[in-house]
Amino acid sequence: MSPADRTVFQAAVAEQLTAVKRSTFRGDIALKLDLATASKSPPHAHTIAKNILDLLGTRMLGVEWPKKSLLYADDSQIQALSVSCRHGEDQPSILIEARPFAEMLDDLELAGKALHTSESMGSYYERDREGEWIDTFRDLVRDEKAQRKSLGDKMYEAYRDMVRWSAQRALLGRSGVDIPVLGWMYGLPRGIPTGLDKTMWAGLVGGSKLRLQVGELPIASGGSSTFKQSVSAEIAAFKDRWDWIINPLVVAVALEVVVRPNPKTPPTVLHDLDNIVRDYLIPGIVPAFGTVSDQRWTIDFAALRERDAKLADAWGPNPTPPAGTKNGVTRYEVWRLPPVEDEPGFVSVALVSDIDAKGDLMQQMDDHISEWRDSLSDDGRYPWQRRRRW
Repeated sequence: MSPADRTVFQAAVAEQLTAVKRSTFRGDIALKLDLATASKSPPHAHTIAKNILDLLGTRMLGVEWPKKSLLYADDSQIQALSVSCRHGEDQPSILIEARPFAEMLDDLELAGKALHTSESMGSYYERDREGEWIDTFRDLVRDEKAQRKSLGDKMYEAYRDMVRWSAQRALLGRSGVDIPVLGWMYGLPRGIPTGLDKTMWAGLVGGSKLRLQVGELPIASGGSSTFKQSVSAEIAAFKDRWDWIINPLVVAVALEVVVRPNPKTPPTVLHDLDNIVRDYLIPGIVPAFGTVSDQRWTIDFAALRERDAKLADAWGPNPTPPAGTKNGVTRYEVWRLPPVEDEPGFVSVALVSDIDAKGDLMQQMDDHISEWRDSLSDDGRYPWQRRRRW
């Protein structure tokens, strides 16, 4: 941004904060950036996010604001961060959501309760059925010679592509944490035992083979190169485990990162969440896995036009975003767990299938709470409770 644009942006943020009588956050926060670009050559999402985060943490001359910083005083206050970006839109936009992190944990606990009351056994069976696509794809590639002979090359390749899409959706759908597991890692729900304490739940996530486990963040000076080597080594190991199903990726993916600092990490070297993704993860993950920033990049529009010209026309003359935005992820989110005494830190990364439009975990929390609220009857009972009483 030019200096003039930076001033306009900060003045707009200050104006809205004043309108809702909100001063600079002094404690930990959860922050969400939802971005859209209309330029033919926009920066990548993580570059835009860095610029915005820098502006939110400072105050420039010429902006009417009584504090030295705007939204927060220091990046280390951000305990949960979500960044999404859509390129090639008609109009650019910046949407910022911030809430005290303690209130975010309250929302997380409430969302877990809402989800528990609404889930049925059918949803568990559906997840199991989706997992069968992984086995189907494994059998298909193991028995390729016989399958090609039976189906013919063209039919086999079309069927394999369809099954690969479903198998990747199932595999990467399992790699992320869901609302209950995220809550358990923070010791939620409060006062209700879950069988495993929060340290154990974090350990399960930090050891899952469905995720990239890249080790501890560097503490000492000069440790960055070692950590980058650890990221590269884990990417290679992950590809060795799963390349047969994820190469090539035919679904768009988001990054979901869980960070637990080492308890010995000095506050002065605590890594900002955005820096972890921008400096260490995206530079290695995006080229290694060929991830794309938008689901539209996974569609073969030339082949679609041959099969259904009318449907292809519905996407418009330029169906994909600007070419320079192709490499990336649809969004990324990072959650920082409290350090645990005598326990090592870790950084755990999931490539999450992003084709079901569920949104990030913050969005899922809000959606579950809203759906639960709407399902309540006037007398505070659920519809199924009233039916049973009848």
